[in-house]
Amino acid sequence: MHITIDGRALVGNRTGIGVHTAEIARRLSDAPLIASHAAIDDRSGLEHCEFRVDPMPFGVAWQQLVLPRIATNGVLWAPHGTLPLALRIPSVVTLHDFSSLTMPFRHRAKTVLSFNVFIGRSLQMATRIAAVSRNVAEEAERWFGVSRARIEIVPNGVDEFFTPDGDEDDYVLFVGTIEPRKGLDDLLAVWDSLPNPRPRLVLSGDAGWGDVKLPRDAEVTGYVDRARLRELYRHARAFVYPSRYEGFGIPPLEAMACGAPVIATRTGVIPEYADGAAMLVDPGDRVALRDALTRMLSDKSLRSELRMRGAERARTYTWHRSAALMTQLFAEAVR
Repeated sequence: MHITIDGRALVGNRTGIGVHTAEIARRLSDAPLIASHAAIDDRSGLEHCEFRVDPMPFGVAWQQLVLPRIATNGVLWAPHGTLPLALRIPSVVTLHDFSSLTMPFRHRAKTVLSFNVFIGRSLQMATRIAAVSRNVAEEAERWFGVSRARIEIVPNGVDEFFTPDGDEDDYVLFVGTIEPRKGLDDLLAVWDSLPNPRPRLVLSGDAGWGDVKLPRDAEVTGYVDRARLRELYRHARAFVYPSRYEGFGIPPLEAMACGAPVIATRTGVIPEYADGAAMLVDPGDRVALRDALTRMLSDKSLRSELRMRGAERARTYTWHRSAALMTQLFAEAVR
């Protein structure tokens, strides 16, 4: 079975959709062709794949004008959720969230235009649809009239690379895009209210849309590779993810897999995979976030219990299962 992948999510650092794309592509038994508008420098785990780059300055223009001429047989997988309107072969799209529709002013203009303009028609065209959560599937049904029979839930997973090991260090960790949608304003306001002495605050991730005023005493690592990320997860006294909106939310799951005690918001799929294995608060509730962080930092037995529960729960979310589900969707699409 010939599979072509819209590889735009793999251009630059792997975050979110890029992680999803790479982790599934590396586990496909049929080596896919990954096509993109710009060079894909990080090909780790994808050594068996074929690559094609047709340089264009704008990814959405490449998708609409060039990709239909590349994907001419087999099936096209569109991890971004949108399709080239001139496509003439079967396709599978993956839906991660609809935040560019619900929160258009919290995304870059090019992201809003490339998704919002094409998502409705793409969902009509797609042979099969994958959604990372039931919530996202329900939104596709409700907002676009997509039949539930066309949608399969294909959740994110955790690479077996992420495992617990090591003692906790004296820092609180956040991992994700540094932007307002991730609730960093809430975390920083709570952080400023904590009395000294307090642990270090480590913020790890690429800069995203919008300005976040970071405190001078925070350690900002920028994007880090997987080996460094695993060590940050493993040794955090607490991992805090105060996001205002998620389709899924991969970082808390990775943190749990590495044995970090997690505080996260009830958004996306986080309540499904973390309930009972992490401390959960409502998005934007700074009082609850402060109470949870204060308790986590002061209660070593609670941290130990959540380290054990989180690692156990995370083991049930595997990329192997997600890749198997996607392989089934590809086969159904070409029949």
